[in-house]
Amino acid sequence: MPNPQTLVLAVLGPHAAQFGARSQKAFEGRDGSIGRADDCDWVLSAAGVSRVHAMVRCLNGMYFIEDRSTNGMLLNGRPLVKGDPASLKDGDRLQIDTFEVAVRLQADAATLVQPAMPPAPAMAAAPLPGGDFLDEMLGSAPFAAAPLPARGMPDEPLIPGGGAPVGTLDPLAFLDEPFGAAAVPPVAAPSWNHSSGMADHFHPPGIAGQREALPDNWDLTMGDFAPKGMPAPPPAHAPAMAPVAAPAAPVAAPPVMAAATPFAAPASPVPAAGLPPELDTIFHIVVDGVMDVLRARAEIKNTFRLPVTLIQRSENNPLKFAPTADEALQKLLSPPNGAFLSGTDAFQDAFDDIRCHQMAMLAGVRAGFEAVLAHFNPDRLEQEVDGSKRSSFGGKGRYWERFRENFEGLAKDPDECFRRLFGDEFARAYEEQLARLKSARVRQR
Repeated sequence: MPNPQTLVLAVLGPHAAQFGARSQKAFEGRDGSIGRADDCDWVLSAAGVSRVHAMVRCLNGMYFIEDRSTNGMLLNGRPLVKGDPASLKDGDRLQIDTFEVAVRLQADAATLVQPAMPPAPAMAAAPLPGGDFLDEMLGSAPFAAAPLPARGMPDEPLIPGGGAPVGTLDPLAFLDEPFGAAAVPPVAAPSWNHSSGMADHFHPPGIAGQREALPDNWDLTMGDFAPKGMPAPPPAHAPAMAPVAAPAAPVAAPPVMAAATPFAAPASPVPAAGLPPELDTIFHIVVDGVMDVLRARAEIKNTFRLPVTLIQRSENNPLKFAPTADEALQKLLSPPNGAFLSGTDAFQDAFDDIRCHQMAMLAGVRAGFEAVLAHFNPDRLEQEVDGSKRSSFGGKGRYWERFRENFEGLAKDPDECFRRLFGDEFARAYEEQLARLKSARVRQR
């Protein structure tokens, strides 16, 4: 298994000189912490940096950054969701307090050195066929004669010319070798005998016997062709061609290829004919769209201070944690891995979460709206003013004054107002509805 890349974080700009040797930190395939505390792996001593500002996670060769700070941090100009790991890739930029941090992913030093080692034995093995390697070691001239037959062997044609017997022109004659003993000597002779092997090919009695057996063997290998249709052409060519009939045999080779192609053809035409060319683009758009919806879901949950999905040691969904659609596709289509869900399970999990999120959103919005109406109920304002429930304001100015004070207090801090009037009740109803939907989904399985 290849070694994971090394994550290097480096402070950029004039702040780099402030930290000196601590201006950059390398994480070699492991988790780590960033912050002001002395026990952090990367210590950044600055007032705006939390004691534990962020955590670096390494899972299956991928690095993630998790915000743990009170002031927040940015990744490529976008704020990170606190407690939600975000994947890092080469060239990213982090903003920690006022420091800009560059993200680099580089191969481990041991990984860079090893590829240079294997070429040496590969180059040294090349001279062996030519005999130069043995000449240098033994200094013996007689070994130089060994390469001569090797260079002369291509000059001896594997398929003889026009004067050769018809049986030697059969491109499928090798199918008869397991049944005939005559095929064994020609193979051994060129390997160990330095004399020419042409005579061995011309005169063995086994070869001459195949001249009459050629039509039978040829018909048996043709497969789909009728055996009775072949005897008709040979009588027409036999009187005219006689010995010259040998070149006609290679002409018959194309039907052999045509007969062989139906066995190999299904490998390529089937996917080309069955799948539209734009399928790859469609699949990429679907993956990118699902990832956008899941990111929007995480931002909504973070806004209402709801718990978000955290990265785990196993069964993580690439659609939730991969930085890009291309990287998610790589994880989805790769062989099964314990750290990430497979393609089918990942999409099933993603669509289940989206479906439950939509239903929980509806319940949460309704509960939040009812909470806002209850806050502006006149009866509640009357109770705050004089402690007694009245049916109407009764024209008393103190009720109106109390309403104005209440409204001005809410308008001073819109974020706090949104959370107190709407967000808290929304989060409560959202969590309850989500828990009910998930339990029902588990029972259905």
